[in-house]
Amino acid sequence: MSTSIGPAQRPARFAPWLPYAVGPVLIAVLVAALAGVAIWTEQLRYRERAAVATQNLARLLDAHVADMFDKIDVFLQLVALDYSDTFADGKGDPARINQFLAAHKVPLTEVSSLRIADEQGRIRYGDGVPVDPPLSVADREYFRRAQAGGPMGGLVIDGPLESRISGQWVLIFARGLYRADGRFLGVVYANLVTDRFGKRFAELELGSRGAVGLRTIDLALVHRFPAGAGVVPVGTRDVSEELRTAIAQNPLAGFYVASNTGVERSNVYRKVRSYPFYLIVGLATDDFLEGWRANTLLFSALAGLTIALTLIACVALYRASRRQIEAMSNRYAAIVQTSSDAIIGASISGVVSSWNRGAQEIFGFPADEMLGRPLRTLLPPERQDEDAVAFDRIGHGEPVESFESLRLRKDGTAIHVSLAISPVLDGSGNLIGVSVIARDISRQKAMEEEIRAMAFNDPLTRLPNRRLLMDRLRRAQLKSRRQRTYFAVLFIDLDKFKQVNDHFGHEGGDQLLIEVAKRLQLAVRLDDTVARLGGDEFVVVLEELGSSEDKAVDHVNTVADKILNMLEQDCMIGGRRHQGSASVGIRLLIGSDSSAEAILKEADAAMYSVKRERRVLSQGVFE
Repeated sequence: MSTSIGPAQRPARFAPWLPYAVGPVLIAVLVAALAGVAIWTEQLRYRERAAVATQNLARLLDAHVADMFDKIDVFLQLVALDYSDTFADGKGDPARINQFLAAHKVPLTEVSSLRIADEQGRIRYGDGVPVDPPLSVADREYFRRAQAGGPMGGLVIDGPLESRISGQWVLIFARGLYRADGRFLGVVYANLVTDRFGKRFAELELGSRGAVGLRTIDLALVHRFPAGAGVVPVGTRDVSEELRTAIAQNPLAGFYVASNTGVERSNVYRKVRSYPFYLIVGLATDDFLEGWRANTLLFSALAGLTIALTLIACVALYRASRRQIEAMSNRYAAIVQTSSDAIIGASISGVVSSWNRGAQEIFGFPADEMLGRPLRTLLPPERQDEDAVAFDRIGHGEPVESFESLRLRKDGTAIHVSLAISPVLDGSGNLIGVSVIARDISRQKAMEEEIRAMAFNDPLTRLPNRRLLMDRLRRAQLKSRRQRTYFAVLFIDLDKFKQVNDHFGHEGGDQLLIEVAKRLQLAVRLDDTVARLGGDEFVVVLEELGSSEDKAVDHVNTVADKILNMLEQDCMIGGRRHQGSASVGIRLLIGSDSSAEAILKEADAAMYSVKRERRVLSQGVFE
């Protein structure tokens, strides 16, 4: 009699593939989580970009609108001043006054009309003025405010309101007209049609559903672009509660998100400089998130593809893991051996355990001479502890940043190298050694030195040039001010150098300049500065001359005499003997607050004074 065991009676068994599925499942979950984080982060980035773009558009438009208002105000002031000076008696010829207004209006391309109303409010002059009977603006708010403001009243802005002449919605910019004695003569005002803002607003990159609007300080609509369907008319104050709340919290500028006509926008509002208006710029969420949606589809597709490929790869990796590990080991060994960089393995105590071909080419030691030897063999005497400090930091788990240093070749020459030192761990994470990668950067260092020499040294004499001289001179000033010691500037000009060029040629002149540079360096201390300004002009800076003026003067005079004596000694130029001379100007200072340029000019002036005195003396002798 046989019995069977039902499902509830069978011992529980895991599927054979389950242990191998744990890894791929965890990877799939991680990829999905990373994709979700990336999508969320990308959306935040797009929103931040939209906020920055909206802020920039609002600032740009604020500058445009404020400049437009400034321009109108300036011309109104000019008209008010010219009119009060020219036609204050009220007896001006109407045709002449209209010509006067037309001439002032020419630069004002923004305004539609420029008019003048008399003290009764009757429009007398300007564009499109009804002649009989004259139209009165005495009931308009801008007229009453301009009249009440007095001679010191500023710009009056009114609107938006519907013009009784053109029937258009306009903003009124007005200023009062007054005699010198303060009597009210009337009002000059300009009409700015609100539709004019549409041209400015249309220049902005707002996307397909973005919008920009201009409102008064009490939120009356002046203009909106684009007009669109369902938009409130000019003059109405219907705004979102989000805008009112944001303005109440910060009346000058702010950011808010609101929906209008079914479109959600990120909006920025700004008060237009010193004018009673707000600019509101909004970018539609659907517009600036369009790229994010495309990226979301891309991230999702990549995540799905990654998960699928991970599952496939895990199966293939399991079957060929040992073969791949062996291939990777061979490849790593090949890379190490063929690398032009020195790749060196060492124990934590610094004994070399591996030495590649690049190390042999850089340092000159073959592998059989370095294996088993301490790595400090490559260190100059003054840097013997450098590797030990780095290895100690690695032993304590501290990272070691890449750094530049000096190392010795087998022939004893020092070379500049860039070093990267990293730990070598076993499968359990225990430290078993270090890996040192060294790159020869001697050529790079030589190029850097050459570039530095070209920037700070005279190419002919190799002396410091003007740039380096000014730095040394400022340093001498600071040291003198801090230590209260004297320093001196000697300005040296070779006499009759042009004759040397004419007689020996420019090559001979260059030989003389090189010889002068050598003699000047021999005449001063090692810490002093000898520089060439250009041509035949040299400068010597003597530092740390002590706090005694007499001793400082003696030292400077001694150096100057030494320089003159050395420069007057014969030298050979082009196989011929030449005896030269020079003029020296001296400037002795202590704790000077003058600029380095000023000190140099003073020394130059002193040199020219010496040259003049010598010239006068020589003329007197010959006479």
